[in-house]
Amino acid sequence: MTNLYQYLRRSAKRIIHRIRIYSTSCVSCPAEVPFLIIGEARTGTNFLADLLRSHPDISVAGEILNPYNPEGIRLHFRRKTAVIKHIKRSLLAQPGKCRGAQTHLLHFRMHSIPLSYLVEQLPDFRYILLYRRSLAEQYVSWKLAKQTGKWVGTTQTAVHTTKCRVDREEFIEWCTAVKSRYMEAVNCPELWRNSVSLSYEALAANPQLALEESIFPFLGVRPVRVNSRLRKQNPRTLAECVENFADVADLLNQQNLELSNLVMPKAKN
Repeated sequence: MTNLYQYLRRSAKRIIHRIRIYSTSCVSCPAEVPFLIIGEARTGTNFLADLLRSHPDISVAGEILNPYNPEGIRLHFRRKTAVIKHIKRSLLAQPGKCRGAQTHLLHFRMHSIPLSYLVEQLPDFRYILLYRRSLAEQYVSWKLAKQTGKWVGTTQTAVHTTKCRVDREEFIEWCTAVKSRYMEAVNCPELWRNSVSLSYEALAANPQLALEESIFPFLGVRPVRVNSRLRKQNPRTLAECVENFADVADLLNQQNLELSNLVMPKAKN
């Protein structure tokens, strides 16, 4: 009964949200600068979106393709064209001249949307690709969030204090899947005609600098002071987070992702 209640509650929220964005988009003018923040879980997509929302000329919707979120679109009984329409309407329903939304590379795979098709259908969009250099830190952060159910938060209660165990085979399989999704982006030249990439590490180290040097010029907006109420959920080291760290330290240190090492095409601003 609990699962049924949660399903019906989520479905009701999704229907209400769809009605709202449909009615709003029907009377809204297109954004001057439409954009998507694309990344993976635990790469800073929520953080970047929240920072950008503090800019008076920018609005950012949530994970509009996550089938488990009210803002998202379900996996069944939908076509590619319906997914593209949902993206357009979600941005039309936002205020301001610079409107965006966040999503994950995984979500495009879930909806069977190749990135080349996305860019073909949304040629005027700009794309911000977030990635995390340390796949080990990304994986452990993902494990802790999944284990606790805490994916985002603004208070101390959102900070992870528990530990997780790392299974070698699962970790390797996870890294392979993540790299595969980023490789699709790397191998999509159409995407890089109007995109920029940014590492989580650079964003977390100095958010203001990262936005002023990269994101604001890319979106064509004036620089302003940004802020976010979101808390860093896992400030600890890997050794402090992983129960069996001594057994997997060698493996964790090997798995990294640097897009420049994947022959990343130079983004054009």
